[in-house]
Amino acid sequence: MRTRECLEHPQHRWLERGQGEPVILLHGLMGRMDHWETALEELAPVCRPIALGLPIFDVRLAEPSIGELVRHVVRFLDALEIPSAVVGGNSLGGHVAIEMAIAHPERVSGLVLTGSSGLFERSFTRGVPHRPTPEYVRAQMEQVVHDPALVTAAWVESIHEMLTTRHSASRVVRFARAARRHSVESQLGQVRAATLLVWGREDVITPPAVAERFHRLILDSELRFLACCGHAPMLERPVDWSHIAATWLDATRARRELAARVAGGVR
Repeated sequence: MRTRECLEHPQHRWLERGQGEPVILLHGLMGRMDHWETALEELAPVCRPIALGLPIFDVRLAEPSIGELVRHVVRFLDALEIPSAVVGGNSLGGHVAIEMAIAHPERVSGLVLTGSSGLFERSFTRGVPHRPTPEYVRAQMEQVVHDPALVTAAWVESIHEMLTTRHSASRVVRFARAARRHSVESQLGQVRAATLLVWGREDVITPPAVAERFHRLILDSELRFLACCGHAPMLERPVDWSHIAATWLDATRARRELAARVAGGVR
């Protein structure tokens, strides 16, 4: 992992592999950048995959909003002198990627969305007890993935601590509310970047109908489903997810590079 400290902004923390075309990958509200670890290894032979940490709990990010997270990603690209990149994300991370493609089209050469919020998402935070027990947290987390064996004791402990610590619990709730309030439905027609949608067939958080709606509303989009997979395909089926992404990156490279030149975002 490489880190860079920005004196005026939250610290940038990321994992990266490979070289060549940069592909920025963003985690969800209660995800972590290392949830992309296997995907990074799988994608490394074909591009420069970068899993960027989002400063959801960083007090230096004063406003818990999608817009602030977008600005964080743009500052990261600036810091690494990356004119444009493919930007992807899971859940909240996908929402941020979409907003970035709309607000900064010249910086986004492609989109890779998986279980993205922005249209509909069944909230993990709604109705959470004031002091949730580890058993409650585990039950909720097991709804996120198709195979409950993926929900380890360490993962449950980290989410339980997050939801029972005042500051972090408050940030989770505020970001979740910001995401619910900020639907992108009316703006998806503005997305011009080539877009790949990779969805879990058994996703109950952002069900398959949500993926199909994104597919209808984003002009240049391709939709692939993964069977026996829930809300986090890059974690549940990382090899298959990466193969789909790598194939799409290769198939769309020429037209994405042309679009980047037209937009003034020559790499």
